[in-house]
Amino acid sequence: MVLKHRYFQLDTESKRVFDENNKELALTGNAYRLLVFLCNKKNATLTDINEFFDPAGAKEYTENHVRQYRYRINSLIGRDIVAYKNNVYSIDGPVSTELHQRKWKRLSAKEKIVIPSLVILLIIYGVFALGGKDRVASPAIKTNSSEQTLANSDPRPQDEMVLIPAGEFIMGSTEQQALEAWRQNDGGWSKEDYLSAYPQRKIMLDDFYIDKKEVSNSDYKMFVEATKRATPSLWNDQTLNLPNQPVVEVDWNDASAYCQWAGKRLPTEAEWEKAARGTDGGIWPWGNTWDPKKDNHGKGTGYGFDESDGWKYSAPVGTELGMSPYGVLNIAGNVYEWMSDDFEAYLENDKYTQEDFGKGFKVLKGGAYDDGISEHRPATRCGYQKDYKDVDVGFRCARDK
Repeated sequence: MVLKHRYFQLDTESKRVFDENNKELALTGNAYRLLVFLCNKKNATLTDINEFFDPAGAKEYTENHVRQYRYRINSLIGRDIVAYKNNVYSIDGPVSTELHQRKWKRLSAKEKIVIPSLVILLIIYGVFALGGKDRVASPAIKTNSSEQTLANSDPRPQDEMVLIPAGEFIMGSTEQQALEAWRQNDGGWSKEDYLSAYPQRKIMLDDFYIDKKEVSNSDYKMFVEATKRATPSLWNDQTLNLPNQPVVEVDWNDASAYCQWAGKRLPTEAEWEKAARGTDGGIWPWGNTWDPKKDNHGKGTGYGFDESDGWKYSAPVGTELGMSPYGVLNIAGNVYEWMSDDFEAYLENDKYTQEDFGKGFKVLKGGAYDDGISEHRPATRCGYQKDYKDVDVGFRCARDK
């Protein structure tokens, strides 16, 4: 069956999704399932989605989970296809249904022999045609004339790190700050999500280094080629696959493995937050007042993809936006970044709980280009499974001094 919308087409037999220009999209997992479900059901509540995803009720999918699936669909298609209003999810626009018209015939005995033989001959020809060339396929990262492919002679990315000096800093949110972020509610999070950053307190850290920039697609390409690790599926997406854009669609295990390969590690949540906001507890990397000229997300209009920073999707890793007091770049509002820590309540938290505490989830921080500005506060945090991947999740590395 084929589900057709003005801006996309979904083939349920092959589980493939195409945009309005007939380009195949890397839409998989629960995001794909949600799109199929909503195409077949005019309106759906969170309860409906939970019953569809897991009829046995073994796992509960929260608004935050569905929000991420919704973002993935909308960002890949490039339009706000999945709408959310009055606690109801729906597809914006009509969807028609067509049955497959099978045009192939049953193969004859002769064809069953000839066709495989031709395939084998083509494979043999391809092997000889390649000659002495590298037979490991490179990831499909888009390049243009101003962005040269990194030389194969350099097996590691350039080591550009910032020293964060030892000392105390103020970490977390006050109750008032967390509730203010919740009332702003431009990211669809619950009150408990924001209060997971409570309380604010002083933390002492030793010297450490942190990457000045997020890990880019070109950095990650070197890792893939050296280790034969699977390539991110979104390297076929022209909106996210420039060599100098941050790598996304990598889970915690991928990020941790890259850091080890590079002789580094993932930052702790405390290290990342100090690098992002400095020592005095500023709400934003640049201070206590939100500044659209310094935030990757720009105007902060809530859901959507505004281009006030010059980039509809993620900005290049060297862009001097979201800059911290230490000169760490793109640390607010470009992509979420993986931390080494489990997502748990802070030891000093004696008042609030959150449904994802104690499940072995890992912390994500930083907010993303497709979020509201309340998620861009360095204190804001959320937790996801180690194997979670999304269009707005990347990372940077740290290292002991």
